[in-house]
Amino acid sequence: MITPLTSNILRYGWVLALVAAVAALALFGGAKSALAKGPNEHASCMGQEAAALSPPGSSGEVAGGMPEFTQFIRGLPGSPGETIRFIASLHEGSHDLCDAALEG
Repeated sequence: MITPLTSNILRYGWVLALVAAVAALALFGGAKSALAKGPNEHASCMGQEAAALSPPGSSGEVAGGMPEFTQFIRGLPGSPGETIRFIASLHEGSHDLCDAALEG
């Protein structure tokens, strides 16, 4: 038996399915292609480092990813927040240039 409620579900169900498909594509399809490019050249060195080290296991530099990097920062003398603020204040344009600036 078709009631007004089931009639509306049948009539507008395709709209809901289309909205769900577009949302899934935006979340999973579009986001991956944007993230695959890496960070913008205007990103801070903290952003460059985070992108290069994530996800954990994807970098030979710091195998544990950002959790390991954070532990390293906490082991340095001084305030971890000041160290992170300093790294974030640098805008060298790429991960390699950020590494060179921080090592030099």
